[in-house]
Amino acid sequence: MNLDYNDDQQLLFETVDSAVGRDYTMGGRANATSSDLGWNARTWSTLIELGLTGLTIAEDHGGVGAGPVELYASLQAIGRHAATEPLLDGVALPGWVITDLATPTQAKELLGALAAGETTIAVAHAEPGRAWDASPTSTVTVADDGTATVSGVKAPVAHADQASHLLVTAVDADGRTQVVLVDTDASGVSRADGRTADWTHASQVTFAEASGVLLGDGTADAASALRSAFAKARIAITGEAVGLMESGLSMTVDYLKSRKQFGVPLSTFQALVHRAADLYAQVELARSMALYATATAEAVVNGTADVDVLTSTADDAFVFVCDAAIGVAEEIVQLHGGIGMTYESEIGHHAARLVGLTATLGGVEAARRRAVAADTVLREPSALLNNADAA
Repeated sequence: MNLDYNDDQQLLFETVDSAVGRDYTMGGRANATSSDLGWNARTWSTLIELGLTGLTIAEDHGGVGAGPVELYASLQAIGRHAATEPLLDGVALPGWVITDLATPTQAKELLGALAAGETTIAVAHAEPGRAWDASPTSTVTVADDGTATVSGVKAPVAHADQASHLLVTAVDADGRTQVVLVDTDASGVSRADGRTADWTHASQVTFAEASGVLLGDGTADAASALRSAFAKARIAITGEAVGLMESGLSMTVDYLKSRKQFGVPLSTFQALVHRAADLYAQVELARSMALYATATAEAVVNGTADVDVLTSTADDAFVFVCDAAIGVAEEIVQLHGGIGMTYESEIGHHAARLVGLTATLGGVEAARRRAVAADTVLREPSALLNNADAA
């Protein structure tokens, strides 16, 4: 299996890397996260101009129709600068849910706006004190004309403060999971905005009989569509993690070469060199696992692997990469010393984001529970897709 980027994918990575790096220089992430927007407005405009907001959206709706590898390359480039633009949370993830569930009219309107960069949409699924994979406690009442009334509390909802709409998961009178499209300024919607442990913006959103519209006609399997979308998001987020780890490693090596103690560079101390070498090994192992999972997602798109393979591989990769992310975050901070703990330090932002990623989309513990419950945990992992068929 060839896990290298082709020429077009490499060019995409380099272009996004250059565009994001222009604005995310020293203090760039601190300025972005402390702003009302939560990201850099010029960077987001550049990503829109490059067509990144339409990357995962079909050409019929004004998008590019690219696959998982192109999204991975883009997020890897974004991760290299610890950038906060909501390409995954605000565009790709809701785009997948809308594609699978929406009516043609809804899809045309919503996906077209996402692809054009005219809006972002937040997925409101997590609930306080509730397991990620449990059925939502939020409820929805659906009228005959498709209008819906939602009640419940969702938190955290990433970038809800800037979204035009929310995709709210709720259960109907029959106990079936549904997704409801709700305007963020609709009557009955209240929001408490804040920042997460890695300083990205998130909100607690309360719905008190808020008016919305059912996404789709209510007959599709929304729970299955959500599982698939979340699995693709877990795989995509490993790209951001790899970008964060590789740039964190690079900054740490540069620091060891330039910072002096007892009149000599830190890089002359053998113990520190060994720790940097171990870091390199962790990053490369995480990269291999992330790329393998991305190749699996690509195979699902091409019809050579099924969704069950996608979800199990997503969990395996997410846990593996997140474990590496925790180790890398701890090491790059320690090797920088006290400066690595500060908000003003670039390495501190890299470490915070690496740790923050491990709690997204239900977090590592939820992924471990799914893996233990699945029969795939009993099968020997393979380095090749469809290995049994090739034997």
